Parts: sequence; C-alpha cells; structure tokens
Amino acid sequence: MKFISRRRFIQNSSLLTGGFFTLPLLTLAGGREKEKHNFTLVKGKVESNGKGIPQISVSDGKYIYRTDSYGNFEFSTDQPFVFFTYPAGYRFNVLENGSVDFFKKLDYRENLNQVNFYLNPNPYSEEEHHFIAMADPQVQTEEEANSFIRESCSDLIKTKIALNDSNLFGVGLGDLVFDQFELFEQYNKGIRSTGIPFFQVLGNHDIDLMARSNESGQYPFTNLYGPPYFSFNRGKRHYIVLSDVYFLGNKQYYGYLSETQLKWLEQDLESVDKGSEVVLFLHIPSYSKVVENNPGRDINKETVINRMALYDLLKDYKTHLISGHVHWNENTVKDTVFEHNTAAISGAWWVADICYDGTPRGYGVYKSKDDLSWYYQSIGKEKSFQFRTYPPGDHPDFPEEYCINVWNWDPLWKVGWKEDGAYQGEARRETSHDPLAIQIFNQRGSEVKHPWISAQRTDHLFFFKPNSPYSNLEIEVSDRFGNLYLEKLN
Repeated sequence: MKFISRRRFIQNSSLLTGGFFTLPLLTLAGGREKEKHNFTLVKGKVESNGKGIPQISVSDGKYIYRTDSYGNFEFSTDQPFVFFTYPAGYRFNVLENGSVDFFKKLDYRENLNQVNFYLNPNPYSEEEHHFIAMADPQVQTEEEANSFIRESCSDLIKTKIALNDSNLFGVGLGDLVFDQFELFEQYNKGIRSTGIPFFQVLGNHDIDLMARSNESGQYPFTNLYGPPYFSFNRGKRHYIVLSDVYFLGNKQYYGYLSETQLKWLEQDLESVDKGSEVVLFLHIPSYSKVVENNPGRDINKETVINRMALYDLLKDYKTHLISGHVHWNENTVKDTVFEHNTAAISGAWWVADICYDGTPRGYGVYKSKDDLSWYYQSIGKEKSFQFRTYPPGDHPDFPEEYCINVWNWDPLWKVGWKEDGAYQGEARRETSHDPLAIQIFNQRGSEVKHPWISAQRTDHLFFFKPNSPYSNLEIEVSDRFGNLYLEKLN
C-alpha cells in the first residue's frame, strides 16, 4: 500500500462532512457552492416495526431532547450530527465499516433535515451481557495492520466463541491508527472480521495534528465513526463514550473535557438513576501514576487536566472509567470511581508482544449482570494467564528474590506463595521495572524501530525470597472475584 499524507487523505475523502466540523459542500454540477445556513431544522422519528418509540434521547452534541409519545423529535441546531442513545432491548445497527450506527450527518445546504432512526428489537435477554475493551491498535504500516487482523482479531473471535453471548459488543479505546489515516480501512476490515459490533473512541493519533482547530482536527475519525461522544444502554447498564483528546495546535494536545461536552454529560446523566453503576469509555485516562512513577513525562498528555469536574458529575454514581493511551495496565480506585487503564493490543507499538510495563498485549473482557466483573485476556494465551514469574537473578534491583508481575492487580487482589506446601504469606509490592521489559527495550541500539521506547516503572510487581533455595514453590494469585491462579516452581 502506498501511503498518502494526512493532508491528502483529508482532501481526497469522498465524504465531505464529518466530526464536529463541516467541509465546504459543492453542488453536484460542480459549479457555485450552494448557500449554507448557520442553522438547520431537524425533524425525525425513532421507530421500531413501524411504531414510534417514546422518551428516546436524541442529541446534537449540545442539547439532549426526548422523543414524544409517537417517537417524534424536532429542534434547530448548528451542529454537524444528530445522534440518539440506544435504549435497552434493541439490537445495535452496524455500519459497513463494522462500527455501530447511531448518528446522521446533517446537510447545511438545506433548511430542513429529515432524520429517522429505525431500531430492531433484541430477541435475547440483556440482563447478562459482555463487552470487550480494546486499546491502541495504533497501526502505522500495512504489516502492522495485517498483524492486527491476523493475530489480534483472530483472538477476539476466539473469545467471542468462548463467551457465546449474542449481546457481546466491543469498544475501541482510541488510537485505532498511528497517524496514517488510510489504514482506517484495514482497521475496519479487522473489526468486520470479528462480527462484533464496535463503538469507537477518539484517540490522539486519530486526529489531524496539522488542522487549524480541535474541531477540524477530529475530521478523519468523525467522518467514519460519527460524533466523538455519545451514550447507549444495554440491559440495566448505561454506557457513555467521551472525547478527552483536546488538540491545541502545533501538533500538541492535552487531556481535557470541553465545557460543551461536560454540559452534555450532565444532561445525559439526568436519565440515569442515582446510585446505579455506569461505565464510561475514554482514551486518555482521567488519572494515572505513569508520570509519578516515571518522572519526565508530560502529565497534561497522560491524564485529564480537568478530571475533578468529571468526578463531580459522577459523584452520585458507582463509576467505571475504561481508558487506554498509556500502553500499560493500571487499576486505580478513588472514592466511587474505579479506573481501568487498559494495556495496548499492539503491545509496545508492535515492537514486542509486551507493553513497557511487562503486560502482554491484550484486551479487557467485561461481564455485566447485577455488578460488573472483568479479566484481562492476553493475545494467544489462556484466560488463566494472569501473571508472569521471574526467578532470582532476573531483576537487577532485587537479585536474590522472585519477581511476579500481576498486570491486572488492584487492591483486592492477593499475591502469595507456598514452600513445600506451607503458605508463607503475601509477597511484597514494589514500584520498579519489569525484567523482560528491561531486556527487550533497554538493550537496543539506536537504529531500531521506535528507539524511544524504554521499560517503565510500574507498581504491579511483587517480590519474595524463599526460606530455602531448594524448596518446592507454588505461586498463588487471587483476584477480587475469588478466582485463583497458580504456578508451581521447582
């Protein structure tokens, strides 16, 4: 595949409106541009089997409206999209690119846009359902895109078969490509191959860093996948996708939520019962220890600067934030917010099969029933593969101790060991580098792919020194749900 530049990709796009940005629209005759209006009237209906559905949320990204008793809605807008919130009990419609269809682009050459949404009832109970959270495919070359399809998507299909859930959906947590927008086509090919309906999150490598503004920079993404923030329901659970990559110009961005988006979120949450459990997807984590553990990184790019405003809106809910971006795995709990920062399915940018904290490339698998439960699935591994053990001598800072990397650890996990059948207690947690990551990333020359990658300090490493070097050892790791993972060492 011959690569084209960001700018040529945008200029050559066959779709002329997108994102929260509108490109000039020409008449079909190719003559004078038809006059565009600053506002358009939107009229439409949400219906199923010929019958309107009342009280469906319909939005332009600024305001949220509700359909009347006949499923009708009407409002004026100056925004490029109209989209709706899927209610529980209906199947997700899918676009040709494999992503979920929930929006319509508006034509500002017209005073009136007629917009109708047609939904199909879901014949399956949604009380229990699953979803996959996949972060940072970040394909930059055709070779990487083929690896994504051949390895990652094949693994997703294997998980889909194992779950055997007709309600399964996926969420791409951003950085679907690595600046090469023509590779969206290959990414979409992979998503289509899984047969899993996917929602997409905007990442910093999915935006045009040569654009003149944040809004126009989103065009390569929104042209394909629709508005960058929205919500949907499945079963008893309310899901929200946010856009927290804010482009500043001069190829710079921050983790930031705009006031327009925060006001929209405030309206969206009005339809959600206080005290219930909600799930939010975003690209940049609201909070991460990556900067604290690895000084020199830019905290404004690694976290959401105005996250306290987000937390304030969520204070009456039990919230799960699911993010990507950092290329490592981290779980943090603060008050009513549990944040899952998901490791990259590309590992360390396709340089190795692990991220720079030692987490294998993979994705999160979640089950929603009364409460949310989850596990991390490594590519090409069994579900039970939840940690890696290193013998004494492998870790340069703790040469006399065993090191255990438990990548999906959170404070309710337990990591311990037995010697000759006798339980010895819990291993000691330290912030340090993963030995395999040191070996792979810190001993390379400068003439290699992405030479800037280096092992990063993480706090999901555990250490212990056995009483005798001749003991038969067994590692015991249990997660917050009571699942036990074992490894015997001689």
